Amino acid sequence: MSRASAWPLRQGFAAIVLAFACSSTSYGEDGWQWRVSKISDGRLLLAFTETEATDELGTVWFYCQPASGLIDVFSAANDRERKVLADFIRSNTYPKVQLEAEASIAEPSFSEAGGWEYRFQISADSAWFNKFKQTGRIGFKFGSFVADYGRDPIARSGLKKVAEFQAQCLKPGTSEGTKAQR
Repeated sequence: MSRASAWPLRQGFAAIVLAFACSSTSYGEDGWQWRVSKISDGRLLLAFTETEATDELGTVWFYCQPASGLIDVFSAANDRERKVLADFIRSNTYPKVQLEAEASIAEPSFSEAGGWEYRFQISADSAWFNKFKQTGRIGFKFGSFVADYGRDPIARSGLKKVAEFQAQCLKPGTSEGTKAQR
């Protein structure tokens, strides 16, 4: 996704954050809920609370175009992740994200609204996303940084929405839990 095409995504994300900040919906016991939102040509999966419109799970959110078979995973880079990004640049190596038995390449970008972030792409029917859908855990290794979000009940609130998001992202003819032939 180019910077030009990411701009509407960021605008849509900001609009959704504001909309959910003012809405009243049922939430999990802890106040957190995964949400699926439609924006222009795609879908966003975000975690929200009834009192704050932020993503407390390590600022990770997901985007896909329906029936594309692919999911973009976005992460706002904290201090440690920014140092890892700089290490990749200094060493002139691919910024690899390791997801269990799979790997992806991170694409860093800068946003005036949120600072440095990066995105990587996974298959909508990947074992990694299926595990996330079941447990609410988001874990991956990005250079020397190990992300492990969702160890508490926050991550498990609204997992039906995670499954709904995945179903919208899958290619037609791909069912939950099956891998498309590649």
